[in-house]
Amino acid sequence: MLFTSIIYFLFLVSSLVGYYLLPPRYRNYYLIIVSALFYMYVKPSYLILIIFIIVTNYWIGIQIEKSNRKQKSGFLYLSLFINLGILIFFKYWNFLIENLFQLVGLLGVSNTNSPPFLDIVLPIGLSYYIFQIIGYNIDINRGTIKAETNIFDFSLFVLFFPKLMVGPIERANHFLPQLKKRILFKKENIVEGGKRIVWGLFKKLVVADRISIYHDAVMSTVNQQSGATILFASVLYTFQVYADFSGYTDIALGTARMFGYDLMENFKRPLLAKNVGDFWRRWHISLSSWVSDYIFNPIAFKRRDWGNFGVFYALIISFVVIGIWHGATWNYVLFGIVQALALIYETLTRRARKNIAKKVNTVLYRDISIVLTFTFITFSLIIFQSATFSDALNIMKAMFSNHGKFFFDDPPQLTFMLIGCVMLILCDIQEEFRIFNFSLFSNKNWMIQQIAFSLLLVYILIAGVFDGGEFIYFAF
Repeated sequence: MLFTSIIYFLFLVSSLVGYYLLPPRYRNYYLIIVSALFYMYVKPSYLILIIFIIVTNYWIGIQIEKSNRKQKSGFLYLSLFINLGILIFFKYWNFLIENLFQLVGLLGVSNTNSPPFLDIVLPIGLSYYIFQIIGYNIDINRGTIKAETNIFDFSLFVLFFPKLMVGPIERANHFLPQLKKRILFKKENIVEGGKRIVWGLFKKLVVADRISIYHDAVMSTVNQQSGATILFASVLYTFQVYADFSGYTDIALGTARMFGYDLMENFKRPLLAKNVGDFWRRWHISLSSWVSDYIFNPIAFKRRDWGNFGVFYALIISFVVIGIWHGATWNYVLFGIVQALALIYETLTRRARKNIAKKVNTVLYRDISIVLTFTFITFSLIIFQSATFSDALNIMKAMFSNHGKFFFDDPPQLTFMLIGCVMLILCDIQEEFRIFNFSLFSNKNWMIQQIAFSLLLVYILIAGVFDGGEFIYFAF
């Protein structure tokens, strides 16, 4: 059920009406049913899998808390074995089998059998709620949270439909306490949630899906396009991924707000990052902070005697995980390694860059840093978007060697797309730097705000692409 579909908004309205008509003590049960129906809309059989995951981890969490130190570790390893086993089976089985057979062939071992590939579809949201549950069990093992003893609250912690498909990857200490509160109807929650949803729709329908039309047309004929066209399409793809994923997050957070819940922010104006480290503190925050807390920090602490090499080792492991989390291809692994190498470079040059910053105008240094970071992210996303490394190399080669006319396609389509990009980046700049004293969407004057969002909704209806595809991050 796409967040941009009419069916979803009919589902949302009917769910909200039923939610607030019920007495507060029944609302969590109601949301569990609603979330289960939402998930079953994709594929009913996947509900069996998620119920198994919920029941198993509910029991394991309790066992971790009440066991001694040695037993805690055993139950935590059991949790990792079950959860990662499920994730590997659905997401990485064919990838692992294919590479295993290739390795056997390289070693000179003859094998006449064909690889046992499985024709299975990745359950939507699996990567997100598996990581969420693993974090929950690790936190119990660390003693930072108590195990949830109410299976209904734990079920809603996993199932809550706004975050079920594409996150954010919630933390137990942030979301579980909210499930214990008595939530009353507040007009403010509906209004603010609605505004967040409208902004998310703008990002997805006007920016991301408009760019997708142009970008796909260019990349499907990359050898016939000029280098300037390919570069322009690559820059636009950075906007597309940002608008697509953060647009989904806005709709998810807006939906949750309508029900009285706050989900964690997942983006903080990443296209204005001043370096790659800053980018990953602003981009997909729920994943990058999860990897930082549960992978990077423990490894860096364990290898602290290695000095900088311990940090570099932890960075490479962490970003290989981030890369492979996105999908079962070597391109995603390479994407993660490239990010890690950039962060290692920033670590090694931190002192030199600070010295340069002292000698250069502050605003100029900041702006140059933003442009350089954006350029690096744009080129690394060529690897991210390509099916193979050779495809990525072909795009980069064509970018610097192809000549010809600039590809305009449909001028009105291009105009709508560019207006959307400009609006998006200007709003981010205003939010980041507060350049203008006057703002539309965050204006303190209630009337100005309402007019701004009303006009934005009209623009969505005029310029939006309503037959676009799924959100990009549904694939992960």
